[in-house]
This record gives sequence, C-alpha cells and structure tokens, in this order.
Amino acid sequence: MTQFIIARKTVLAAAALACLANAAQAETTLGELANLKVDTTIYGFLNGQLESVRATGGATPYDSRGRVSDGNSRLGFRGNIGVTDDLKGVWQIEAALNNFDQGGVNNRGESTSLTSRNTYVGIESARFGTFVVGNNDSVYRSLIGSGGELGGNLGLTVRGLDVWNNTSAQLSGNADSIFSRGEARYKNSAHYLSPVVYGLQVGASYGFDESQDSNTDRGRWSVAAKYVWGPLSLGLGYDRQNNTGVNTTALVEGIGFRTMDSSGVNTSFAKAVATYRLPTHTTIGLGFEQGKYGYEDAPVPTAGSFYTGVTYGSMKQNAVMASVTQQVGRATVMASAGKLFDLRNATFARAGDYRANQYSLGAIYDLNRYLSPYVYYTKIRNGSQQSVNLGQSPIYSNNSGSEDAFLAPGNSPRAFGIGLIARF
Repeated sequence: MTQFIIARKTVLAAAALACLANAAQAETTLGELANLKVDTTIYGFLNGQLESVRATGGATPYDSRGRVSDGNSRLGFRGNIGVTDDLKGVWQIEAALNNFDQGGVNNRGESTSLTSRNTYVGIESARFGTFVVGNNDSVYRSLIGSGGELGGNLGLTVRGLDVWNNTSAQLSGNADSIFSRGEARYKNSAHYLSPVVYGLQVGASYGFDESQDSNTDRGRWSVAAKYVWGPLSLGLGYDRQNNTGVNTTALVEGIGFRTMDSSGVNTSFAKAVATYRLPTHTTIGLGFEQGKYGYEDAPVPTAGSFYTGVTYGSMKQNAVMASVTQQVGRATVMASAGKLFDLRNATFARAGDYRANQYSLGAIYDLNRYLSPYVYYTKIRNGSQQSVNLGQSPIYSNNSGSEDAFLAPGNSPRAFGIGLIARF
C-alpha cells in the first residue's frame, strides 16, 4: 500500500511538472505571438471608359468607332510578417483585371493571370532598406515612373508628372509612349530600395534573362534616385537592356519602330523628372528622357552590291513632357503634353519622320475617396515612320487579335472618353 501511495504521488508530481512545463511553453508561445505582427491588405480598382477612337494618316487607317476600354484595373493582396522590431518579411500578389470589358483578353489575343502584375516576396528593414525578388516593376518605373507619385499616379488617385496615367490619355509608361519609354516590369528579377534619408531614396533592379533566346543574354538593369523636399520632388534614372537593338528590317517593311534581340549592342534610357505643388492647389511637372538604341544592320543586296557587310551603330532620340493640374473643390482640371524629337542616325527614312507629339486634357471629380467620374480628350500626331499609341488601351490597324498586331506607322490616334474609377 505504501508503495502504491508513493507511486501515485510520483505520477502526480510528474503530471504537475508536465503541466507547468506546458504552461511555460504556452506563455512563451503567446509572448512570441504578441511580438509577431502579421498584416494583410486587399486593394485595387476597376477603371472603365466609354470612348470614341480613331487613327488616320498611315497606310491602313483605323476608322472612327466606339468602344469600352479598361484603365489598367487590378486586384492585389499585400502583407508583412514581423520578425524583430526592425526586420519584417514583405509579400505581394497582384492580379491584372485588364481588359475586363473583353473577358480578360486584349486586342493581341493575350490574357492575364493571378500573378501577372507585381508579385514578390522579400525582407524590409527600417535601417537597411527593402530587398524583394519576383515579377516586379523596375525602379525606373516604381520609384520615378508612372507607377509612383513622382512620375505618375496610382489609379488617378495620386497625381504626379503623367496626370492621365491608367487611361487612354496617358503619355508615359511603355515602349509605344511619348515619354518614359524605358519603363518595364522585370521577370525573374531582384530589387533594392534604400531607406529615405533626409528626403533622398535610391534603388536598383536587375532582371535575369533565363531563356536567352538566340544565345544572347538580354539581362536588364536600372538604377534610380528620388529626392523630396516639401512640395518639390526630383528624380533621376537609368535603364539598360543588354544585347537589344532596333529591328531595322521592320523599319524597311513598314511595321514600325521596335526593338529585338541583337548580339553585341544594347538599348538604354536616361531620365530626369520633377514635380512641384504650389500653395494654390496647383501641381506642375516636367520631364526629359533620352533613348539610345543600338542596331545591327545588314543592307539588302542590290545588283550593284551583292555582298553587303554588317554595320553597327546607335540611334538616339530625346523626349520631353509637361503637365499641370488645378484643384477646385472636389474637381481637378488636368492637362499634359509631350514630344518625341528626331531619331538621329536612323538607318531608314529621315530622322524627322520618327517625330511625334501628344496632348491630353480633361477633368476628374471625386464623389468621395472611392468613386470618381472623369472626362478626357487626347490626340497624337505621328510622323510617317512613328507609331506612338494610346496609353492603356492601344489600337491596332493591322493583325488585330494576334500577337503581331501593330499600328501602321504614320497613323495618328485620338480618343475622347468618359470614365469611372471605383477603388477598394
């Protein structure tokens, strides 16, 4: 009996010790959870436009017609996971809702996916900055381009240099724009953004070329810096894509100005932008960009010169743009204009044939912070060899619905539209 009592006490003591140990472990776990902060945000907008569009002047005009267009709509999820007081993990999954008016398929027959926009994972430190990897905008776009406050806006909510970003009236943001043609979203990429120190922030991006088509590495990188001092914002950026040059054959065939993989040459862009907010609720913006396009050209053989050699060189083209907005109560009147200058050292046609200019004007009215109707008009005038197109909803006069769709050189688009953006 005595042994039984001793054994029972031993078991009870062991059970008590186990309970205390579990309680201490639970307390530790709860303490860790208390310090572990996990935040998740859902965001996005739907942006629809009812438009009248046309493009005339080139070999194959695009006659006037009506349409419904999408203004770069999106749905996103982002969050962070606390590790220490300074360090946290960051992530984002962003889906394009582009072309919701056509069931998610654009005029080239391309569709989007859940991770087709900025999607990444990384770490962030208040002292050392942010480093992420994934499919993400380069710093040439995210820090000082149409995706950021300095160079543009996010869904017509933050007005920077390109006040009509995310509409057909935008002037910047892709290779077919008047301005900031070096912007891109890098696949297989890594990005770094420094902390903001006395108003200055710098960043760098690198996109790996995993496929290396035609045995050429078209890796792309960019660096940028932004400085904010009160109402003044300044930005500088540089973007370079290796083994990339002008498709000189396309120029001769009348397809338009475009780049392709080209061994031994590169394409680069340098940009300076500035915005200033006046006490009168007026914002003005100015920008300059220079594009340098390498090329490898093999002239077409002729009866007098059958054996032709390959020549290498570089074409240069400057661009400028300006914008102004005036807020009056809940309404904001907005205007912008830009110009592409001569394509110097062009291998086909005259340098002035590659000029283009564009202007956009209109107004937006904020019913509240989530819903805003707007109206705009934009007009592009292309030289006989230029194909600058409408912003988020380009039009194609040739091969529409296929991946090789294009706007005929010399066609000059214009669009009049009314839109409604719903943010969430």
